[in-house]
Amino acid sequence: MKKLNWNERCIEHGLEQLPVIKDRRTKEEVYVRLVRAQRRARWKRRWLKVVASAAVLASAVYVGPHFIVPTRSDKNEASSSPVQTLEADGASSHPKAMMAASEPVNAVVIALPDERIGQVVPVVVPLPGRFAPNERLSAALGELARSPLREASAWLDGVKMAPAAGDGRVWVVRVLASHRVFAAGHEEQRLFFDAVMETVRQMGGQSIRFFTGEEEGLDLPVLGRLKTAKINQQKRMYYQNRSSSFGYPVLIPAPGSARSFSEALKQMKKSTIHGLEPAIPPGVEVDSVDVDARHATVRLHLSARPSAEEAASMAEAVLLTAKEFGLLDVTFESSGLSTLGPYPLGKPIHVPAGPNAALLATGP
Repeated sequence: MKKLNWNERCIEHGLEQLPVIKDRRTKEEVYVRLVRAQRRARWKRRWLKVVASAAVLASAVYVGPHFIVPTRSDKNEASSSPVQTLEADGASSHPKAMMAASEPVNAVVIALPDERIGQVVPVVVPLPGRFAPNERLSAALGELARSPLREASAWLDGVKMAPAAGDGRVWVVRVLASHRVFAAGHEEQRLFFDAVMETVRQMGGQSIRFFTGEEEGLDLPVLGRLKTAKINQQKRMYYQNRSSSFGYPVLIPAPGSARSFSEALKQMKKSTIHGLEPAIPPGVEVDSVDVDARHATVRLHLSARPSAEEAASMAEAVLLTAKEFGLLDVTFESSGLSTLGPYPLGKPIHVPAGPNAALLATGP
């Protein structure tokens, strides 16, 4: 190969022949774009992992019982091991214990009216992609319209909910003038209103401006004429209802008088609200609660072993209640246990985006 003797002048001449790149962005702007691209790449990797995990868990729920072969365990080994796991002794008909561990990365919580129990049930809905803030709710309703919960979500057809300009505390709700709620009974109108209020609350809203079509105000006989409504920001605790028309026990938030997360867990041992049962089952006591900044450690004492479903429901209720009090993650601890339903003990668990994720996988 011929050796080229490059001098400084030749190099300068070669550089002058290169095309001119016109980029007036500052180095700060270029850095911001690079950071955004890295975040999008990380989000895609996390979303693929979540989808794969959810598929594996769902397969285990539906297919697993058919392929379980009973085996004879070693009695000496079983009796000498002090660690237990609160997993199903047999095939469970409730998938929540499995699905609770697969938390959607990108999700919206929508409240659905349940006429059988006279309450609204919040359901976390995973989104298939990334959406602008004013499009997330419409995308979630579209997912529900193709799900087993489409009949309940149909009450929100013809309803547009979006944050007003600003910090997202004020929301605008527009209801079509031809919406069926105007011809519905008082109980259906009340549930419709509660579903809208709870949905906006879950999205971070604190007040609502109502419109019927383009006209300001919402006229429902059960409530009168409403132009604005403030959303109660009282901290809430999660309880269980076993009579839902959705076919499975559901977790429902209820306001309480607790001023701290620790006090809330004590109050969750009993319920004075009709139809709501404590999510913390008998035989489980909360020994102590330590809160450090936005993390909590909950130590449990079990005098009776709850089922896998009870353990999973209790853990999810505690995590959701922690979220109400501004916590980001919770560590469960209990001597003699390694798991609580699908949740490992001794490791921080992020609070979920919302409750009742299993309903979308099963339906009534």
